[in-house]
Amino acid sequence: MANSNTDIWDRTTWDAIRRARGVTYADISEATGVTYKAVTKWFYGERTPSLRSQILMAKCLNIPLTQALKNITDPDIRSAIRSVIL
Repeated sequence: MANSNTDIWDRTTWDAIRRARGVTYADISEATGVTYKAVTKWFYGERTPSLRSQILMAKCLNIPLTQALKNITDPDIRSAIRSVIL
């Protein structure tokens, strides 16, 4: 997996969506299975969530995954994504 862009995270946009939809950090923590503190670090730009967490968070925020994942073409990564979202 040489230099594949597997990051769908867009902190600014996703935070705006989170706020508009009334989704709390606690909601995201529960949906992703990570701590509240980890979620706050994502949104404050201190850390980047794993791809798995990004996908679960997109689902929690009701962000269409087809749009979020359109730039990921690596078949192994796409297979891993399918295993998370199905």
